[in-house]
Amino acid sequence: MTVIAVVSTAGGAGRTTICSALAVLLARRARQVFAIELDAQNILGAYLGLETLAPRGLVHALLDSSTDWHAESFRNDDGVMFVPYGALDAEQIGASEAAFAAFPGWLSGALGDIDQRPDAAVLIDAARYPSQQAEQAMRAADLVLCVTTPEPAGCVSLAASIGPMRRGGAAFFIVVNQLHPTHEMHRDALALLRARVGDGVILPQRLHRDAALPDAFARGAWVFDAAPHAQISHDLHGLARWLDGWLSAHAETG
Repeated sequence: MTVIAVVSTAGGAGRTTICSALAVLLARRARQVFAIELDAQNILGAYLGLETLAPRGLVHALLDSSTDWHAESFRNDDGVMFVPYGALDAEQIGASEAAFAAFPGWLSGALGDIDQRPDAAVLIDAARYPSQQAEQAMRAADLVLCVTTPEPAGCVSLAASIGPMRRGGAAFFIVVNQLHPTHEMHRDALALLRARVGDGVILPQRLHRDAALPDAFARGAWVFDAAPHAQISHDLHGLARWLDGWLSAHAETG
C-alpha cells in the first residue's frame, strides 16, 4: 500500500478536486484506491458521489475509540472506497484538534487497518497546511503532492513552508493548478517559486484553468467524461498517468 497526501498551503488551490479526480482515474487504471478525507470542510464525499454531506466519518473514530471508522466508508461507481471526514459542531472541532495533537500517529495506525492489495493507493485529502490534519497526513505518506495556484500569495506561502513540509522524508512534488500560460503574473509567480524550490520539485504536468471543469461539476459529471477533449481533461489524465507510473516504480523499489 502506498499513501499519497494531497496538501496545500492556501485555500482555493483545488486540492479536493485533484484528489478526487486522481482517485477515480487511478481506479479506472485497475488500481485498488482508497480516498480518505482529513479536512473539516467535509466535501470530498460530494465530489465522489454522495448527494448530501456525510454526518459522520473518520474524525468520529478519533473522538470515540468505540467507533469503527470502516463503518463510515462508501464505494462510488468507479470502485473508489472513500471515507468522509464527518460533520462537527464547534465543540467537537476543538476536541478533534486536541486529539490530533495528542495522538500524532493516529492516522498511520488507522491506515494500517485497511485490507488492501500490495499495489493499493491511499489518497488523503488533507486540510490546509499548517494544521494537525496536514501534519498527520504527511507523516503517514510515502508521497506528498502539494497543490498550488500560480498566484503570488500561494507561491509565497508555499515557498515559506516548504522546508518544514519536507522534513518527514516522503517524496515531495508540487502540482501547479489553474495555470493561465499567457498570464504574465502567473509566469512571474512560477519563476519566483522555481527560484526558491528548484525545477525538480515542480511537476511538469500542470493543470490549466479551464471553464469545462466547473461546468462538468455543475452537471454532476467528471470533466474527463463530459468534456474529454478539454485541456483540463488532458491535464488530469497526464497527472494520473505520472502518478500511476510513480506508484509502479515505488512498488518495485520499496
